[in-house]
Amino acid sequence: MSDVSNCRAMELMCRQRAKADPEHSWKWLGQADRWHNLEKRETAWRFQRRNTQQQMYAGPMTIGPNPVGGDTRAKQQG
Repeated sequence: MSDVSNCRAMELMCRQRAKADPEHSWKWLGQADRWHNLEKRETAWRFQRRNTQQQMYAGPMTIGPNPVGGDTRAKQQG
């Protein structure tokens, strides 16, 4: 989470610098937009990674020929 926090802090610093330096405010506002976009991409990446990890987890023993309920073939034959 510190990456997102760092991006927000840098964006804020650039916006403050734009106010303090009106002659170069275009430069600082551009940098602030860059940090804002980077923060949005970082947040989206984190959500995408988290959702991918949750989808990949199938639970304990839910896949395969012998799921948690046991071997269904042996029950059908018997």
